[in-house]
Formats: sequence, C-alpha cells, structure tokens
Amino acid sequence: MKYYIYISILACCLSVSSPALAQSTSNCVPPEEGSTQACMFAVGQNSSVIATFDCPSGLTGPNNSCPDAGAHSIKFTVGNVITSFPITITPFKVTGDGRCDSGIPDDADPEGTEPRTNPFLPSIDCRFVRFFGDPAYNNNLPPGPPNHPTNIKVPFCYDYALFPPPPAAQQPACVVYRVFGPKPSSGLYSNGVQEQIAWNNVRPTPAGYFHRPRMFDDPDDDHENLADSNCPAINRNGNVFPYPMSQREDNQFVCDITTFFNPSPNTVGTDPTIGGIGKSFNDFVIAWRFCSVKQDDVEGDGHEQGDDGHQGEFEFCQRSKHMEFQQRDTGIKMNGSVDAVTLSGNQAIITGAGTLGDGTPVHYTAVVLGNAPVIGANHFAISWSTATGSLFQTSGALIDGYIVVPTLPPL
Repeated sequence: MKYYIYISILACCLSVSSPALAQSTSNCVPPEEGSTQACMFAVGQNSSVIATFDCPSGLTGPNNSCPDAGAHSIKFTVGNVITSFPITITPFKVTGDGRCDSGIPDDADPEGTEPRTNPFLPSIDCRFVRFFGDPAYNNNLPPGPPNHPTNIKVPFCYDYALFPPPPAAQQPACVVYRVFGPKPSSGLYSNGVQEQIAWNNVRPTPAGYFHRPRMFDDPDDDHENLADSNCPAINRNGNVFPYPMSQREDNQFVCDITTFFNPSPNTVGTDPTIGGIGKSFNDFVIAWRFCSVKQDDVEGDGHEQGDDGHQGEFEFCQRSKHMEFQQRDTGIKMNGSVDAVTLSGNQAIITGAGTLGDGTPVHYTAVVLGNAPVIGANHFAISWSTATGSLFQTSGALIDGYIVVPTLPPL
C-alpha cells in the first residue's frame, strides 16, 4: 500500500506529518554556518528525514513545523534503508519570469540582462529550455542564433520563499533544492525515494499556465544509468537523456516527477503540498507548466461548478494529448488521452480513452465552450461509460481558469 504524507497548517504553521508505517523520521541538522542541512537516514522501511528552511523565529514544533512567512520544507522517504547513510540539502534562491531570453540551455545570464521577478537573484528560466521550452530547443542544430529562437516560453517557477531574510525588505523567491546522496546502485537503500515539498506562502498562478504546479528533476549526472535515474529515457527533438558521452553536462531540468498536489485553497487546514517519486537524490524545483505558448490549440485548466453539486477540476491539452478530470470531494478521478477534437465556433468536442482512479478503463466525451472574456461564461462538461454500463456525467460553468478553442477562419 502506498502512503502519502501531508503537510498541514494550523494557524498558518508549516508542518510535515510522518507517513504511516515509517520506522524512523528524523529532522535534519544545519551546520554552524550556511543554509545546508545534513540528514541521516536510519535503517528500516519508510525511513524519512525532514529539512525546514527560512524559519528565523526558531519556533519549530512537532515534525519541524514553522509558523514564519516564507518558511518551506522538503521531506524524503526511502522505501528501504539497508545501511544508514547521510545526505545534504542546500536551498538556492532563484527567480524567473517564464521566459528564457537567450534560448540557450543552461544560460546563467552572467550579465544580468534578463528581466526577472527578482533582479537580485539568478534566473532559473534557461534551465528548462532544453526539455520544456516552447518552441522546443533543437539539439541537432549548431548552438546560438540565428539557428535557435530567443525569448522561449518555459515553466514559471513558484516563488513561495522570501529573499533576503529579515530584517531586510523581502521579495519573493523560488527555491532549487540541491541534494547530494548515494545512488541506489550503492546498495545502501532500495525501493525508491519519495519527495514532498511544502510552503506557507500561496502565490497566484501566472496567466497562461496550469494552476497545478509540478515538481521537476535535474539529475546530478546527465550520463547516468537509468537504474539510478529519476527520469526515464527521453528523445525530444534531438535532446536525449541520458546524454551521450560526447555531450557535456549542463544544469537542465529533465523530467516531471510529480505524483500529487494538494492546494491550500481547496483543502481546509492545509498548506500547499506537492509530492514526487524517483530512485535517487538530485536537484528539485516547483514550477507551473503550460500547454502551448501561442494557445493555438484546444486547451483548458481550472475548476467548474457542476450541475451535480460537486466542484470539478480539469486540465486538458490537445498538443500533449492529455485530459484529466477529478472531483476531490467524491474521489472521482479520470486520466485520459485526447484522441479526437471537433471544432464548432467557440465550442470543441473532445473524445478519447481514459482510466479511472481504480484502474477501470473508460471512453469519455468532453464538450467545452471557451474564449469568453468572463470566466463564468466558459463551460466544461464531461461524461464517460465503463464496459459494465456504469455512467458518469457532469456539466458546469467555470469558476476559475480558462478554456481556449481556436476558431476556424470563415469559408
């Protein structure tokens, strides 16, 4: 049985709860100087460590909770620890505006020319461009202009932290957690690693991005064996992972390892909490994803107030062929593929195959009405059936988010 941990908040206090069946949960210890925290995993199943950062009040409570604005934490749970071992965790404050101006992977912008949400911090944007940029970076062409476009749209990092620490004036900052630890091939542990990140400060979703943030992974060895990697084999427009030995390593986020996201506004008494799963320890960051830079295909993201009395959460993208719908209060959830789209004015009919949360296969039909300047004038409806004849359907106006339907030119 899989157990998720949840980061709960009481009176705005960050708190990471221990997973069920955890044999040991240890708080990490910062050294005398710097923000790096050293953590030790105890032998046993579901052995966990928690590191909490930006807690100047020092008011840490059970499970390393902290009430301070800007506080955030990361927790690792290893499936089975065979021999006790340490890791180190260092949070790096960064910023971003969702655009890699140079269009070059791993461009650190040393001249400080890129616009950014916080001009005092390094930009993270170009660490996304190789595998997540739109248009995609073409690794088969010589680097730099005129072969590659500039001003590339990339994931928008979630700036839940604060910089600098009090008492100076504070500005929002994103966080990259750099984690050093042994590989599973070391024989010290097995059965995977779960990552959970929580934060106190809730930020609005940037325009044009999906409202559910994601957890991204940057391997510490771009040539590593897939048996040690959190990321699968990838070949996207000549961008291959693992990298061939002839290609130098760079600081690129390679894959999305998200397993769940619990938003604060929709879960009473909790902080935003995100989880990921992999095999090893790397660099991790939280950012919002998008469907397409021009919004020139059928796409949507948000919540609808269903006529069945339940609030539905949806996300679909014609380009990635992904459809997702869930009702949190009923537990109904469907993940599917976008197999066919029919356009009629501002309306699109989307059909495809999907799978319910319990593994039951379904065929669904979604009818979406979009492009309205007022959110509530957009509409989302979905229905599906199972092989046994069980039916589900709901329909309602949007209460947040957006739906884009490209209109056909007149004949």
